[in-house]
Amino acid sequence: MNLRTRSPLFWILAAAAALRLAGLFWGLPASDGWDDDGFAPRNFLTALALTYKPGSYFTYPPLHAFLLAILTLPGSIAALLHVSSWTQAGVVGVFIRPSTMTFFAVTARLVSAAMSLGIIACAGQMAQLIAGRRAGLFAAAACALGVTLTYYGQVTNLDVPYLFWSMLSLICWMRAVARHEPAQFRRAILFAAAAIATKDQAYAIFLLSVPLLLALWFATDNWPRAHARQVFLSILLPALAALFLLLLLDGAITNPAGFARRLAFLTGPASRDYANYAHDKSGRLALLGDAASHFTLGLAAAALAAFGAALCLPGLRKKDPAWLAGLLPLLAIFSFTLCFNFVALRSDARFLLPQAVLATVYIGIAADKLAFAPLPWPGRTALAAIALFALYQCLGVDAALLSDPRYDAERWMAANIRPGDSVETYGQNAYLPRLPQSAIVSRIGPGALAIRNPLPGVRELKQPFGAVENRRPRFIVVSAWWVQRYLALEPVAGGRTPSPILQRQYADADARGYFAALYGGGLRYRPVHQSTPAGGLLPAIHIHESLDENIDIFERVADGPP
Repeated sequence: MNLRTRSPLFWILAAAAALRLAGLFWGLPASDGWDDDGFAPRNFLTALALTYKPGSYFTYPPLHAFLLAILTLPGSIAALLHVSSWTQAGVVGVFIRPSTMTFFAVTARLVSAAMSLGIIACAGQMAQLIAGRRAGLFAAAACALGVTLTYYGQVTNLDVPYLFWSMLSLICWMRAVARHEPAQFRRAILFAAAAIATKDQAYAIFLLSVPLLLALWFATDNWPRAHARQVFLSILLPALAALFLLLLLDGAITNPAGFARRLAFLTGPASRDYANYAHDKSGRLALLGDAASHFTLGLAAAALAAFGAALCLPGLRKKDPAWLAGLLPLLAIFSFTLCFNFVALRSDARFLLPQAVLATVYIGIAADKLAFAPLPWPGRTALAAIALFALYQCLGVDAALLSDPRYDAERWMAANIRPGDSVETYGQNAYLPRLPQSAIVSRIGPGALAIRNPLPGVRELKQPFGAVENRRPRFIVVSAWWVQRYLALEPVAGGRTPSPILQRQYADADARGYFAALYGGGLRYRPVHQSTPAGGLLPAIHIHESLDENIDIFERVADGPP
């Protein structure tokens, strides 16, 4: 056994990797993924095309798209070799075959898993820089047991990739300050640019935190004042170069019209349409309260993180640069909360992932202090209990992936739907089970067909939901999470408010009346099967909209009243 495998960090990362294997083939093979808002298998090639097409834009920057395009190049070449028609429909039809899409999805999920391990290692390095090796190992273990990171480390959303580059940047900023190494600034700025070029919201991690750290550094440490010119040039020149590369990569130089449209979209509909809180003090207070409730360990994790952060304060009085650098994760937490959460007015689990990960740095410092206190057994007992509960939650994520209700729905449909039966469904690909290819499947909705994400073998129809008697499908398959937008609208209360997009959808009288009648027994359809989370000893997990949600199946009643 070599030195690496004898390292406790190796086994922490190995255990974290094992927790991330469960979701590798979640919902696969298929022509699309179940990870809602995932970047693969469908979006990354589209992102590259639209970023540089004059006047067009894609929601996210293209850096991760370039990475995935390179890694999946063998699959793209294999797909192109089977193209019989070089029209757009012909090329798209070959690429969305299950074999190609599955290869793309698995590759992207492996990249997310690897980057999540990198995030864990960075959290450990941060705590080690501040408080030593033991604190680093505790921090890495705490990060590995993060429930949200366990989920997002298995899917293709951009939240783990941008956080990976952000963590690399933050550790370089910390090393530059703690070790008086201005050369680290170049890496820090390059990694920060990579984070923003992966997902724009990464800016919020750095906007306030880095300037505040540098100001405190100059105020409390003689070294940067004595080497001010060297520090200034080490930051300014790389920052100018990184800004140019970022604008070039983002299409601002090659496609300025599209870049301007993307910024307008991000600062307009992409932010306003999904806000869940009032744009005032009550809304932001409600957001903070909901953010606290998102953390699985609640007060225990918050108390540990607060204790660990407090341990950094004596170092400030001693003007110790390592302890000063130790404030950066805390400053980044505040920066992201103020500059993103308070602006976007959202508290989804993925939008609290930076805070959850950065808090583990201080949890590691606190755990080291408690585990090796003069009377260690109370602290060690409490830490063991917290760790076991966190592991229990992480295993719940894996169980939710492995026993997704959609698997049960697929088994029921395979046993009960005959070839040629008509099946009707609704909503986005990410919310649907894999539908039987032998049936005549139609997806119904009032939206434009051109903007739908196609599924092989599924007819796309633009029709009112309520015209079901004109279509008369034998079966109707509904995602229970998706349909809630038409069945209920949460009232405005305590600073919380339904997002504008949910309010617009709920205003659709046809949809609201149809689904109320479908679920209320007012149509010629009866519920014949409901696929639900498996239950058992592990907890139900609802981190994202497409995880652990019910699927409802209705069958047409041939004769008689509804």
